[in-house]
Amino acid sequence: MLEIPAAEVVRPHRNLRALYLTYLLLIIWAGVLSWLLPLAFFLPPFLTLFISGGAFLLVLIVIWWTGAFYRSIIYRFTPAGISWNRGVFIHRYGLMPFHLITKVDIVQGPIARFFGIYLLKVQAATSLPDHSSRTVLRINGVTDPGPLREYILVHRLAAADSTEKV
Repeated sequence: MLEIPAAEVVRPHRNLRALYLTYLLLIIWAGVLSWLLPLAFFLPPFLTLFISGGAFLLVLIVIWWTGAFYRSIIYRFTPAGISWNRGVFIHRYGLMPFHLITKVDIVQGPIARFFGIYLLKVQAATSLPDHSSRTVLRINGVTDPGPLREYILVHRLAAADSTEKV
């Protein structure tokens, strides 16, 4: 069983940032170049340069934001549950108590498989105590999901046993 000391900060693997940047590259290739290249043939060069410069500036901002968002992702495994914190401009945080967890799924898409990272989807039975509508916690950037899944399930059973005794 994976031993994670209480309240230890867990961060995603650095390949998660590379995955986000790959998604950005695919969006640029499919979404921007598909309309920008034909515009270069039909618009005056100055206007094409102006539009390209704006698109380039937007890409630079998104690259910066991707790094900042990746650095903001924090998971803490406390005795009560899994707390999480993320966000650059809008900070989101919450706690998923172990006794509310019903299911933990391991997901890996084809691009994430290339980078060797997984997503753990931790599902709660009901709405969370912080009144958020989020009943699924996504733990991104996990390189070895099996032990972490086992850790969560063992603590879920222990939390369920302790709430039944009360």
